Amino acid sequence: MSGIVPSTQTPPVERPFPLTSRWLSARNVLIIMTLLQLGWLGVIWVTGATAATYKLLPMLVVTLVLGTAVVLLPDRYFSWLPLDEARIARSETRLLLLLGLLVGAVLIIFASQQRIWAFDEEGNLRAAASVANEGVRALFENYGRRPWLGKQHPPLVPIMYGLAMNLLGTSQLAGRAVTAVFALGTGWLTYLIGRRLFDRRTALLGALLLFSFPLVFRLGAAAMVETPLTFFFTLTVLLTLRLAERPSVGRLFLVGLAIGAGLLSKYTMVFVLPLVFGIITVQGSFKQAVRYLGVMALIGAILLAGWLLFANQLDILQRQFATIWEYAGLVLTNDYGRRVLFETMTNRLPSGLGVYNLPFLALGGVFVINRRRKADWIVLFWILSVWLPLSLTLPDHRYFLPSFPAVALVAALGLQQVTKGTARGLLLALLLAASTLYLYVDWVRAAELFIQ
Repeated sequence: MSGIVPSTQTPPVERPFPLTSRWLSARNVLIIMTLLQLGWLGVIWVTGATAATYKLLPMLVVTLVLGTAVVLLPDRYFSWLPLDEARIARSETRLLLLLGLLVGAVLIIFASQQRIWAFDEEGNLRAAASVANEGVRALFENYGRRPWLGKQHPPLVPIMYGLAMNLLGTSQLAGRAVTAVFALGTGWLTYLIGRRLFDRRTALLGALLLFSFPLVFRLGAAAMVETPLTFFFTLTVLLTLRLAERPSVGRLFLVGLAIGAGLLSKYTMVFVLPLVFGIITVQGSFKQAVRYLGVMALIGAILLAGWLLFANQLDILQRQFATIWEYAGLVLTNDYGRRVLFETMTNRLPSGLGVYNLPFLALGGVFVINRRRKADWIVLFWILSVWLPLSLTLPDHRYFLPSFPAVALVAALGLQQVTKGTARGLLLALLLAASTLYLYVDWVRAAELFIQ
């Protein structure tokens, strides 16, 4: 069998570049994480980016306390964490179930308190409620008159949410609970991909670090299209890896279905196609990638074509194409688009990933670029397949979410480069993420840094 086979033992620690252990010590990295979070809060305070300025002083104090506590805690307080390969393998199912229940509970609590995302979430909830109350037909009868939906989105997400609301009710929390399931599913898929590409330790760290990204939690507790899209995107990656390891008609068909489901959720699922091509090329051959991609794209195109023909009958197809065309040229032809790109790259994306995670991301990025194994190329392709086209089209920070599982795996590799600091770094990242969610639960952006 070709492909990447997960290791059964903990691999030896590799260093990304010849820095001394003193510079990569847990103490230094934890201090940098704390200082980055303090600096981020300071910038928000100085620029007036949030209306809830009363939260900033308590958060500054909490950040100092958390950073100091994690640095000073004795090692024995971290020995119970199952972060070695053998312990994870022995209790894998129970461990994943327990973590899933904990993360799911926090997602639901956050979902019950988070303020609604205007326009996008409101539009999806209204469309889903019409499906739940009046059936799918009612959604299409009014499709063009729904400004959020008719202008730019395919119908799968409101249909899925509406069908679920038949069982859960048509409340906002019910819709957000559906999103939480997709978010947990994405975390589980991240673990499976990490185990396939690297090992169980990296997989577990990646899945946990994924939920240390504030934007993952915010969108994972909002009834919007980004989290379901990310689920289908990540599912396509996993199914493609399985296909490359052991080709079969059934696996090829499943990849095509996953691509089609993603395209019917949001059109930016098209970014997965070069990634699929890259995975099969890296693990197989160029000719194999061309042949497989053609079949998978055909399956996805058939599903999408059915919707496009129906959209044409609804007299919304030209309107959606016009919107897509406008967005596609936003950065290249529009000064506002370039300001959005600068704002996203310097402000919103670092905030969405958590500035405290930047040391892990930097270490992991250097590590995979220097090592350049097949698995490393795959995660790099994954990130670039999303970041590069979005940087040239519509660089809103939410749209980068399908790359976050790959970013989390890179961060997990970087975290393991910290000398005797894996458990401490993970704990501090999760604690700082929790404190950041306190700011974001009723977030209202009061000022932009660069957009006017």
